[in-house]
Amino acid sequence: MSIQAFDIIFAGNLPSFFTDASSSATSITCLEICGDFLYLGCKEGRLLRCSFQKSCLLPEQTVIITKAINCYSSNSAITQMKAISALNQLLILSNETLAILDLETLTLVRTLKFKSVTCFHLNENPLSEDPFTIEICAGSKRKILFLHLSEEDVKLVKEVSTSLTPSTLVIDGAHICFAMGFKYCMLDILSGDFQQLFDIDPQQPPLIHRVSKGEFLLNGPGGLGVFVLSQGFSDKPPINFSSPVSALAFHHPYVIAVCRQGIGFYSIIDQQCKQTIAIDNVRSIVNGDGQVFASTQIDLFALLSISWETQFEKLLVENRMEEALELAKNAHISSKEREQHQHMLIDLEKKVALQRFASARFSDAMEMFETCNIDPHEVISLYHNQIFSEEDIRRKALFFFVDFLQRWRIKNLTSDQKTAVDMALLKYLAKNDQEGIELFNFIVDCHTEPNETCDCLKSYGHFHCLATYYASRQKWEEAFCIWDRLIKSDIEDSHFAGYSHVAEQLMKCGDISLVWRFSGEILKRDEEIGAKIFTSEKLACVMPRAVIDYLRNYPRSLRIFLEFLVDKKNDEESVHTQLALMYIDDINCTGLNRNNPSHRLTTNKLRSLLRTSQKLELTKLLEKLNTPGFPHEHAIVCGRLGQHSAAINTFINLLQDFDAAEEYCACIEDPKAWNVLLTACVTEAHNQMFDRVVDLLRRRSHQFDVSSALLCLPDSTRFNVIAPFVNFAVREVLHKRRMKLVEKGLQKMDNISNKYELIRLKTETFSIQNASYCCVCKKKFVATDGFVRYPNGVLTHVNCATNRQICPLTGHLFKIDVQYNS
Repeated sequence: MSIQAFDIIFAGNLPSFFTDASSSATSITCLEICGDFLYLGCKEGRLLRCSFQKSCLLPEQTVIITKAINCYSSNSAITQMKAISALNQLLILSNETLAILDLETLTLVRTLKFKSVTCFHLNENPLSEDPFTIEICAGSKRKILFLHLSEEDVKLVKEVSTSLTPSTLVIDGAHICFAMGFKYCMLDILSGDFQQLFDIDPQQPPLIHRVSKGEFLLNGPGGLGVFVLSQGFSDKPPINFSSPVSALAFHHPYVIAVCRQGIGFYSIIDQQCKQTIAIDNVRSIVNGDGQVFASTQIDLFALLSISWETQFEKLLVENRMEEALELAKNAHISSKEREQHQHMLIDLEKKVALQRFASARFSDAMEMFETCNIDPHEVISLYHNQIFSEEDIRRKALFFFVDFLQRWRIKNLTSDQKTAVDMALLKYLAKNDQEGIELFNFIVDCHTEPNETCDCLKSYGHFHCLATYYASRQKWEEAFCIWDRLIKSDIEDSHFAGYSHVAEQLMKCGDISLVWRFSGEILKRDEEIGAKIFTSEKLACVMPRAVIDYLRNYPRSLRIFLEFLVDKKNDEESVHTQLALMYIDDINCTGLNRNNPSHRLTTNKLRSLLRTSQKLELTKLLEKLNTPGFPHEHAIVCGRLGQHSAAINTFINLLQDFDAAEEYCACIEDPKAWNVLLTACVTEAHNQMFDRVVDLLRRRSHQFDVSSALLCLPDSTRFNVIAPFVNFAVREVLHKRRMKLVEKGLQKMDNISNKYELIRLKTETFSIQNASYCCVCKKKFVATDGFVRYPNGVLTHVNCATNRQICPLTGHLFKIDVQYNS
C-alpha cells in the first residue's frame, strides 16, 4: 500500500546557475552534496559549486539554489565525483583520470598518476583508524586498486588483477562488490578471496549501491533489486522494480530508484513500492546527509523527505496499523527519545495484535501477544465482543482464545489479571468440558472471585466441582452439604464421584462434628467405606469408645474399626475381647457354610487374634468357646491359660489333628507340652498315631526331655524304632560332657596365666631419677613419700592417684582381672 514519503520541489535549471550566459548549452552528468553546497558535474567538463537552503517563509516549502560560486573546467565530461570533507577536497573522475580539487575554490590540487580509471568509491567503513586517511577503491584496466589518500599524498596499498575491467564498484570495509563483464562479483581486499555472485541483466546497466554496513543493493536480472551481504548471500527478499532502473540512492528506510517514468520509492521493510513521482528523463540522483537531489539534463529537483512521525500519524488515521508499526520500528530515534519511543511501540504492537485477532489471523496475533505481553483484559473483552460470521472461524477463534488463556495463566500476572484469565477459562471449561476432569483439576487452584465462581458452576450444573471448590477453600460444611444432597439424589451431577469420594474428603477434613453429621448416609450404603472414615489419622484424638458406640448399629463397620484399633496396638482389653466376640458371632452366623471364603477368613483372623493378643479376657472367651463349634479356638485359649493337657487333648482326642497339636506345641515353646503330646498319642486309643510319634521324635529330638519321653513310650516299643531318637540323645549327652571338659581345661590355663602375670608384676623393679616429678601436681618425689606407678610407667604421688585403674596423664584404662585357684 502506498504512502507519501517525499515531496518533490523544482530547484532550478542549469543555465540559471552560471554567472555568465556563455555556457548555457550543456547538461548535468553527476551530482554531489557536501554540507549546504551542491556540486554539479557537466557533460562539457564544467563543474559548478552552488549553495542551497530551505525557505519556510514562502507559502510552500522551497529549496533555493544560488548561482555558481566557483567553477572548474576540464577537457571532457565529469562522470563521477565525491566530496572528502575531512581533507576539504573533492575527488572527480574525468577522461579516465582521477583529480583532486579544493572543496571550496575548486582549484586543482593534484592529478593522480593512475590511468584508465573507470570508476571509484570511498570506503565509508574504513579499515584504518586514522580519520585523515581516506580509503579509496578504484577500478582500472583489468585491475582493482586499493588506495590511501591523505592531505599530502596518495599511496597504492594493494592491486588486484581481474579478468576484465570493472565497470562499477562499491567498497565496504574489506569487501568490494563490483561488476565485471556480465557478472557481479565480491572481493575480499585483505585475503584476496574472490566470489562470483550472479549474472548482469544485459538489458540494464550494472548498478551497485551501499545500503548499510556490510550490505549492498544490486540491480539484478529480471528487474529485481537484490540485497547482498559481504559474505556473498542475501538475508532479505529482493525488490521487484516496476521498470528498468538507471540510478539508485538510499534514504532510510527507502530505496530510491530512477527509471524512465520517474522516481520510485521502495521500502526495505516489506520491499514494496510506497510512492512514485512521475518525472521524465531523470539522469542522476544523490543523497548527501539526508538531502536528496535529482536531475534531468538541465533541471534540478529537491526531494524533501516527510518525517516518519508525519507518515506514522497518516498511517494511523488510515488504520494501517501494521505498516505504522513497521515504520516506527525502523525509524532512526535519538537516544533522548528512545525510551518514550519504546513505550509508543509497545502500545502500537498491542493495537496491531488485537487487529490481527479481529481479522482472524490467529497465529500472527498470538506471536505478537507474546512479544508485547498484552493485558489479558483487552483480549478477553475483544473476544466476547467480536462476532465471526463463519462457523469454522468461530471454532478456530475459540481454540485460539483457550490457548491464549492457558499460556497467560502461567505468566507472572497481577492479581486482577489472574482473576480475569481464570474466570474466562472457568466459563469455558464449565460450558465445554464434557468429562469434567479438566474443570475438576482447574477449580482447585484457580484465582477467581468466590461469588462469581459459585454462580458460574451452579448455572452449568457442576455441583460436584462446586463442592470441591468449597473444600479447597476450607469451607467444609458447605462442601459436605452439597455432597450429601448428591448422595440423596436431591440434586444431580453426572461428574459426581460417588459416596466413596465423600468418605475420602471426610477423612481429609478431620472435623469430628462433620463426621458425625455426614457419615450416616455413607454407612447406610457401604459400611466398609464408612468405617474407613474413622481410621483417618486426623481423627486419632477422638475417643475410640465414642466411635464404637456410634458404630453399634453398623456391625461390619464396627468390626473394621476394632481391627484398626488392634493393629494400632490399642491396650484396652474390652476392644480386643469385643473383636474376638464379633468374630465368634460372625462364625456362628456362617456356621452352616464352612467352605465359604468369608467363613475361613474370619476363622483365621480369630485364631490369629487368640494366639497373639495380650489384652484378651481369656476366661470370658473360654466360656464363649466351650461349644462344639470352636474346638480349635478352645484349645488355643486353654494353652494361653497354661492348660496344655486340655489343649492337646482337644487336638488329639476331639479334632484328631496331630499337625495342629504339633503346631500348638511349637508356638508356645514349653518343653512340658511336648511330653504331654507324647503321652496323649501313645495310648491304646491312638495306635494309629504311633508312627507319627516316632517321626516326631526323630524330627524334634531336641524338644523332648529324654528320660521323660522314654518313660512315656509303651513297653512293647522296639528299640530299632526309637534308635534315631536314642542315638541323638546319647550324642547330646556326650557332647555336653566333652564341652564341659574343654571349658574346664581353658579355665585352668587362664588361671595359670593370671598367676604368672601377678608374680611378674610383683617382682618387677625400676628406679626413680632425681629429676623425676609427679605428672599430676608437678612436684618432685621425696624418698619418704609413697608413690604409685601405672603399668605404662607413669609415676604419681599416692594422694594424686585418685583412680588407680586410669592413667592420669594419658587417660588409658588399666583393668586386669586376676583370677586364680589356690
